[in-house]
Amino acid sequence: MIAMATPCLLVAGTLDDAPFRVVVPNNDWKLDDSTAQPMGKDVFLVATAINAKAGLKSVVIKAVNLKESPDSALEGLCAGMRDTLSNPAVKKISDAETIFLGRKARKFTYEIAQGDRMVYNEAIVFIVQNIGWTIACVGHAEQKDEIKQLFAFYHPCVTTAK
Repeated sequence: MIAMATPCLLVAGTLDDAPFRVVVPNNDWKLDDSTAQPMGKDVFLVATAINAKAGLKSVVIKAVNLKESPDSALEGLCAGMRDTLSNPAVKKISDAETIFLGRKARKFTYEIAQGDRMVYNEAIVFIVQNIGWTIACVGHAEQKDEIKQLFAFYHPCVTTAK
């Protein structure tokens, strides 16, 4: 099996140090990575990709200044995710190890009631150097197949020797 990686372009935005690039498939999708929005201490919402017509969204959350080893940092971020999923309004479906963009990761699948509808969520958490990344893809429960396909928007970067 041959892994395909794409060089990352140097662009001004919140994803310029990301180990991936986001490629949306068409003009129905709007990508916003111009401004990081603080979510907590050293945690930022750094990008959103939204298809308003389809009611689908993907977000990228970045946790910076992680001091632990990558395995400990991953477990720490996942513990925070599990704590969030303990909310009675959240129905956890799965919490499993996975590989994402060639890296050790955890994938969380859960649903949240919003009014009379269920919102389906898949989130992948992984660590690169001292940065934690969470990519979450969201839509209505009947859109599970489409939501799973959103992770294909994320392509690994390769670095070029100087």
